[in-house]
Amino acid sequence: MNQTKTQIFYSGNRNNSINQLIDQNENKSPRWTPLSKIKNANKVRKIVSGYNQNCLIWKGTNNLEFHQENSEPKSFTIENEEIKDIQSGYQTYLILTKSGKVFSLAQSCPYCEVPLSDPESSTFEKIRPVPFFNKKENNRKVETFAMVGWSNYFVCKDGRLGDGTSNQAKNIPILIFENVTRVFGGVQGYCFFFTTKNNELYACGANSECLGIGNSINQKSPVKVPNWKAEDILFLQTNDNYSTLITKEGKTYGCGRVGSNGFTQNKSTFTEIEELKNKKVVEYFGGTKISLALTNENELFGWGFETNNHPTDQYGNIRIQTPHKFNLPEIYQNNPSIKLKITCGTHCVYLYPSYNNCLIQDFQKLFESEIFCDSKLSLNENTQIPIHKIIVESRTNLQISTIEDLLNKESFSKQEILLFLKWVYFDEITNVDLLKQIFNSLNLSYPPKNTFQKDLHDLFNDEDSKDFTLLIKNDDEDEEEDEDDEEDEYEEILVHKIILLTRSGLFREMFENITEESKSVKDYSGKSIESIEILIKYFYTEKIELTADHDPLLIIEELEDSIEYYQLNENSNILSQLNQIKNKL
Repeated sequence: MNQTKTQIFYSGNRNNSINQLIDQNENKSPRWTPLSKIKNANKVRKIVSGYNQNCLIWKGTNNLEFHQENSEPKSFTIENEEIKDIQSGYQTYLILTKSGKVFSLAQSCPYCEVPLSDPESSTFEKIRPVPFFNKKENNRKVETFAMVGWSNYFVCKDGRLGDGTSNQAKNIPILIFENVTRVFGGVQGYCFFFTTKNNELYACGANSECLGIGNSINQKSPVKVPNWKAEDILFLQTNDNYSTLITKEGKTYGCGRVGSNGFTQNKSTFTEIEELKNKKVVEYFGGTKISLALTNENELFGWGFETNNHPTDQYGNIRIQTPHKFNLPEIYQNNPSIKLKITCGTHCVYLYPSYNNCLIQDFQKLFESEIFCDSKLSLNENTQIPIHKIIVESRTNLQISTIEDLLNKESFSKQEILLFLKWVYFDEITNVDLLKQIFNSLNLSYPPKNTFQKDLHDLFNDEDSKDFTLLIKNDDEDEEEDEDDEEDEYEEILVHKIILLTRSGLFREMFENITEESKSVKDYSGKSIESIEILIKYFYTEKIELTADHDPLLIIEELEDSIEYYQLNENSNILSQLNQIKNKL
């Protein structure tokens, strides 16, 4: 069997240019290659690509892994800091920490993009702090930043935009604008964009009709981009005479010059891209000569140079001026539950899964730890694998005994069954051929009809299978009632016990001290039953849903307090959902 060892793929290298990012014999489909050197792919938060096959990978809280062509990966840790973001340039990688400090991993070269204290000795061997030119600015806290061609720009905490270029634009003042909220750059671009507190979009730099201002005049100072509000923008990136803007609704706009890059059709203002009008784009990244967009349905579209990064046809380039749909690696096809991310550099494209879904993260931890297992899957040769009965049965619609009978007719090893269980618990597909074979043995259709999240949503609606009761204090009851009627003071919420202990650290601690015979537990949070019901549904669906019957401000306040009280996943997206709801009030 052809087993895929990782979920991270790349396409391209220096010698064969985007390594046939497009294979002419396969209907212009990318040749995706597993990046097998990356361990613990499930911990990857972000990948940024630079020159050749070089890439910097951010794992966990403050761990970095640098992959350089023809070299073993190098691991780095920034002590006493938490990483907030990473960005890439040509031969420089920038790291921003939550404390507002900026660090670099760089190689000295004529195109070095950041001010280094000792550029001659910079050889990708050491993480170094990045100083500002003006020493008075060194203590300023940086909130966001963007790499822009051979330079970089920072946004500081007080909203002032600073330039950190080392040798290309020293005449630009360290602080050139006020009240900046976000800054946008791009690989090998020579311009940048930023938004301000008064909801405006500005552009600055070299202009090949790619600033969106209606002309091709270079702008040494920021100029306002008409007809755009900062609050509407999700992504904005420049790359070699072309700019792409994605709205929060997923609409895609572009402007720039056709020239030699084959990107667009001489539009000097942002114009919606016709081929993507009916698509919702959620991820975008532009490399040196290619633009790539991912939709909410895991469709990948690309345009620009596909088989080479050079600007002329002498290298046999294939140009597509309009978005063309590319094939994904097979393990991602027909599996929209795994949200993807993409990044490009000068010669490589990297495709990898996003693990921002806390639902998936929590059940992955449950699978790996094997805690609170309440059943076993008995296989041939006296092999037994601990499992959680409701999860396995709800995903397969089969009883455990039936699964055992069907699987034991085949000669599957324990390791192969564990790979199948990874799909059961968190939708991971690491071996397509094996999964198809097991599905066939269980008389299930492939590809799976439902995602893990859809199956858990169905489980939420399955009242008959709920095996536990959460008792919520009813404040309307008379506190002086007899002790015999104490249970009447509580309202009941039916749940699955496994859901509570998987999603909440508080309930995990509680269940460690509760006997298996116990079928209920009292909630002492003091929250209203309405907010707890919303939270419990979130445990199943990863969505906060308020109705007209709720006081939204009260519910939001209680749910914000619940994040810490119930010890939810540190990457929980509840807070961002609540902020979106508040912004709409």
